[in-house]
Amino acid sequence: MSGAAARLQLALGDPRIIRAVVLFVSAAVLLYLSAIFWFGWTGTVAALSSLGLKTILLAALLSSTSYLWRFGRWESSLRCFGHQVPMWRHLAIYLSGLGLTATPGKSGETFRSALLLQQGVRVSHSLAAFIVDRASDVLGMCLLGFAAAWMAGQVLAWAWMLAFGMLLLGSCIFAGFLRQPHAGACWGWLSRAWQRLPVKSGQAVLESWAGVWKLPRVTAYSVVAMIAYGTQALVFAWFCAAAGTGVPVAACVLIFVQATLFGAASMLPGGLGAMEAALVIQLTERGVDGGVAVSMAIAIRLVTLWLGMAIGALSLLSSAKQAARNA
Repeated sequence: MSGAAARLQLALGDPRIIRAVVLFVSAAVLLYLSAIFWFGWTGTVAALSSLGLKTILLAALLSSTSYLWRFGRWESSLRCFGHQVPMWRHLAIYLSGLGLTATPGKSGETFRSALLLQQGVRVSHSLAAFIVDRASDVLGMCLLGFAAAWMAGQVLAWAWMLAFGMLLLGSCIFAGFLRQPHAGACWGWLSRAWQRLPVKSGQAVLESWAGVWKLPRVTAYSVVAMIAYGTQALVFAWFCAAAGTGVPVAACVLIFVQATLFGAASMLPGGLGAMEAALVIQLTERGVDGGVAVSMAIAIRLVTLWLGMAIGALSLLSSAKQAARNA
């Protein structure tokens, strides 16, 4: 356990981590300033001002509830492995991962695993919970996309449900295969074929994931993801309504879903630039002024991405101090 704490302290002090966060924030500032000047400083600032500080603060509070829904899902996943980490300590550890959204390769999740080691949670279990998180997020977004598209009256709304069904069925079949005894023969073949790869470690993580990934539980986790991201999507719709864009609520939710998925597919840290561009393009296609569209993108990212990073940074510092005391 003390070794895990030492690794955590060393990693947090790594100049590369600090440099990555600084570059991420600097890139965001330049991106936002460029967009503001490109679409018009006056219109963008006026649209942001029209929201008002009270609206943005209340929206930040509502948006932050999504982290509680997602934490509940994470807690449930680890309980499937028999782990019961003290609630408040576990919440701080979970939120810590948000503070390193800027780092490549989702290294924030690695720090979360290091912190959980001190609580007796095996790395294979915490990484399996991470896979459950990300996979059910995608399924939840498909459900949210279907609901929004159906309410917006889109003809191809069924495509979202088709994607949900195919992903759910395919992942459950794969998980079922991994739970079968003969799956061990496949792992043995992979170990012999790719001796330089950490096949054993991958086997431990995927088998742990398969133990959790069962239809009733996955469906419930997907609904949780739908609620969590749906809350943020409704905040975006609220911003658009307050700015007088005239875009219907269902359309705003669908815009948010598609932009979020595009940002995730871009593989950029936090989807920076990609999600903002997707939001602006979709809004302007619906007749929203460019400056107003940019202000809406900046506002929703302030109360989602940047709020999450701020909460995560505070939790990470708290967790690091706790790890040092326990070392």
